[in-house]
Amino acid sequence: MRLVYLHAFPFDERMWGRRYGTAPYLYPLGTSTDEWAQRIAAQIEGPIAAIGASMGGYCAQRLLAHADVRALVLVGSRADPDTPERRQAREETIELIRAEGVAALWEKMRPALFPEAADEDVVAHARALALEQDPVELEVGVAAMRDRPDSTELVRETDAAVLVARGEHDPFLSAEEAETLAAAAHNGSSYTFEGCGHLPSFERPDELDRVVQEFLSGV
Repeated sequence: MRLVYLHAFPFDERMWGRRYGTAPYLYPLGTSTDEWAQRIAAQIEGPIAAIGASMGGYCAQRLLAHADVRALVLVGSRADPDTPERRQAREETIELIRAEGVAALWEKMRPALFPEAADEDVVAHARALALEQDPVELEVGVAAMRDRPDSTELVRETDAAVLVARGEHDPFLSAEEAETLAAAAHNGSSYTFEGCGHLPSFERPDELDRVVQEFLSGV
């Protein structure tokens, strides 16, 4: 089973470090989460375990419709589409990127991505990676998230094992929402990274690896 790691916004595949598996760079693959999933599915043969963080989790869920997904790990990702209010916020994010650039985007997002007590070196590493991104490609990412379809039925109908994980202080996915999504799957479970924000792959990489490996060992 091939492990496919799908990165969060506003980063790229390097956020996963040197993990064993495939880690595609999403933005150039198309303008929607379904296009990304289709392109990834066309490049990989056989069963896969899709591991997606935030934006990457939206793509991972769409892979359920296009690939032989045996295991799905969602880290800080929900299945429902953006609300009208959230869609408006995405529009404002696109305008911010166009008007003020990636540095301004990072300053806006940083409080939501990491708790105040997060390790300074970890935050600095994430910031450096974010600032290397192309603003036009980041606009594509925001639009893809804004326009993503509802994946709830895909999660509900899949025979894949599903793990919904979140950081304790994640402002985008509550513990109740994570548990509800996990319970909707035929074979679902949830996990919370204590003291962590939206991005456990940055703050708790070793714990994330352990959780994923333990989860996959039962698939």
